[in-house]
Amino acid sequence: MAHDLEKRSYQAVLFLIAILAVGTGGYYLLGYLAHGRPFWGLGDCFYMTVITLTTVGFGELNDLAQVPGARFFTVFILFGGLGIAAYAFSNLTAFLVEGELTNVFWRKKMIKQIRQLSGHIILCGVGRVGCSIMRELLRTQTPFAVIDPDEQRLRGLQGHYGEFPAVVGDATHAADLETAGVGSAKGVISTLDDDKDNLCVVVTCRQLNPKIHVISSCKDPEFSGKLELIGAEVVMPSAIGGLRMASQMIRPRVVRYLDRMLRDEHCAVRIEDVVLTSGSNLIGRPLSAIDFDDFGPLLVMAVVRRDGEATLYNPRRSVVLNEGDTLVVQTDAESLARFRETHA
Repeated sequence: MAHDLEKRSYQAVLFLIAILAVGTGGYYLLGYLAHGRPFWGLGDCFYMTVITLTTVGFGELNDLAQVPGARFFTVFILFGGLGIAAYAFSNLTAFLVEGELTNVFWRKKMIKQIRQLSGHIILCGVGRVGCSIMRELLRTQTPFAVIDPDEQRLRGLQGHYGEFPAVVGDATHAADLETAGVGSAKGVISTLDDDKDNLCVVVTCRQLNPKIHVISSCKDPEFSGKLELIGAEVVMPSAIGGLRMASQMIRPRVVRYLDRMLRDEHCAVRIEDVVLTSGSNLIGRPLSAIDFDDFGPLLVMAVVRRDGEATLYNPRRSVVLNEGDTLVVQTDAESLARFRETHA
């Protein structure tokens, strides 16, 4: 509805500009043809067009009768342009009254913010699952942009959690994914209600950015294979929920610990991964080379060797690190950022 009103308003403005240009040019040309020289200035011709369209009755141009066809042209402008003018003014009024002008500025602001992002996450859909993901992205200070068709929902979430980049649109459409910066994004998380829509998002993302990391929710176990076949990581909320319930029964203290870590708004400690690139100063050095005192609550929980060849859980400080190794660490967002800047 909002997009339709915006489109109609733009069209109305274009029609109004067109009829003003036709009227101004028409009067000028008629005067020139009648006298062999410019008979009226462009300002006078524009004035005559405006008072004709608005029917204010301030009086016509001087010597209008001396230009053959001028009055007939006035009648043409009056009948042909009056409807256009009424259409334009009614749409512009609705555009302002319904607050759509404010929405246009908001959408342009969102697009400007997204263009400044790089290596961010695109979250498709902010339903129940999407909202939980969004809160985690905010807590961990992870740059992201949201795509959702419900503008009021997005504005409401921004009012509650603070402003974040958002696109009002359909995540299955390539244009909306491009607006969200899929070409420069690190990954996409699709949490749409329909598995077919999630499949469409994954396929479109692969077309626009073949290297992008895509995670998709899925309800139907038989459908998950299709998503995995095109390179998406699949998460089934129902299966995760069942595993969580079993874990809470078997190992309740561990589950409570993880819950506190994830749900405590005053605690930003998370389990993260850090990949050691070729430029890391830890290559060829033991784990003990890390000055843990410089990075606050940093705990190395595992070392995953390159290409997943082996995983060293609770590694000894004597373990030598290689290029491409992934360190699984428990730390807060600030310490993680400093660690990556220093060692990754």
